[in-house]
Amino acid sequence: MSFSIISIQQLPMWLSREGTILIDLREREEYQKEHIKGAVNIPYVRWEEEKDGWKHQFSTLIFYCDRGNQSMYAAKEMNRLGYQAVSIAGGFESYRIWKKKGKKEYDGQRNI
Repeated sequence: MSFSIISIQQLPMWLSREGTILIDLREREEYQKEHIKGAVNIPYVRWEEEKDGWKHQFSTLIFYCDRGNQSMYAAKEMNRLGYQAVSIAGGFESYRIWKKKGKKEYDGQRNI
């Protein structure tokens, strides 16, 4: 299994793959305030406690946190456990910057 760090611009391509899930590792309050549409919130502490027992139908995991450090670690760990896992470079902050530049908000389609 390979581990990759992807840019926010690559997110639609990765999400178009069947069996992919987008995971927001930030705290619930941050997620509720703002998140990438379609992301599932699994706070980092919870992920860390449960990661060894994960068994689900998703073959590809895309992680993001606030700035990218925790999501990079999570992707590496899940890769070690046999999943294809990637991290979004710069985390949610890269998404915020993308939106500030006037780009369309990601809506679950291929139109970032």
